[in-house]
Amino acid sequence: MSRLAAATLAAIMCCAHGASAKQLPVGVTTLTFTKASVTTHQPRALATTIWYPAVKRTGTAETYGLRDAKAKRGRFPLIVFSHGTCGRPTEASYLTMALVRAGAIVAAPAHAGNTTDDGPSCLGSDVFIDSALNREPDVAFVIDSMLAEAGNKTSRFARRIDEDAIGVTGLSFGGFTALLTAQLDPRVDAALAMVPGGSATLATIGVPTMVIGSEHDTVVGYHESELVYAKLTGPRYLVELLAANHLSVVDDCAHGLANLNLCVPTDISQEEAHRLVLNYAVPFFRRYLLSKKRATVRAADKALTTPIDGVVLTTEP
Repeated sequence: MSRLAAATLAAIMCCAHGASAKQLPVGVTTLTFTKASVTTHQPRALATTIWYPAVKRTGTAETYGLRDAKAKRGRFPLIVFSHGTCGRPTEASYLTMALVRAGAIVAAPAHAGNTTDDGPSCLGSDVFIDSALNREPDVAFVIDSMLAEAGNKTSRFARRIDEDAIGVTGLSFGGFTALLTAQLDPRVDAALAMVPGGSATLATIGVPTMVIGSEHDTVVGYHESELVYAKLTGPRYLVELLAANHLSVVDDCAHGLANLNLCVPTDISQEEAHRLVLNYAVPFFRRYLLSKKRATVRAADKALTTPIDGVVLTTEP
């Protein structure tokens, strides 16, 4: 995350969601969950970045939170984040960390074979195809593994996860992965997909779902977001980010897809895109996953149905 993005995050959360909103300290750790590949049946290691509500003044402060801090007591919803093609689990930390501050645990696996660290093979090779076929099973396995951690007395996450409150989110290929998981996995209660593609291969999705697309998306096109929205049969929300591009929703478009600089000078700033995303993404998960308090739900409903400058909002809550 850029220094400017980090510096403005607190102000974004305050102004978008109310100064009185309780902001929880963010812990971060990494666990590797190993599954069998659904294609080769060989071991597939998923290095998973996990953000979680933490106890103050524990852990070591770093860019992405308090490293290995003590987990705050309580049971919190679990949200799995899926990164884009040739991306990283940390590519949208402004969002994943904001969701933790709002009261979630967020687990983001590195889809082996489809990360920036995999080099040129992350796109358009047999390795990429193999990874693509494993994406939704990867997310399902991370859900399995995190629930197992919650039942393990020796784990940092013992008795820390609400197994009846599970969400998925992601961007680009990860947005499609989140949607496919919401379609196939009955444990998923809510889904948020940013700049997704692959609408033609999706069936209907009945859980509450938000789609955030970019007006000037030069990778998949904004129309893909509209096509996905048309397949949603439950409470549904479509947010169009005006003058934004495909990588406006990552931390830094200069280090996006395969570390290529895909910033477009005429697009809105990265910080403005983040502000618009958080204005709807956080209330969405508050409404359908994070809170049962009537006042919080009412406030979230209002935020989710109120257009603001910089977006075109379509809703059927």
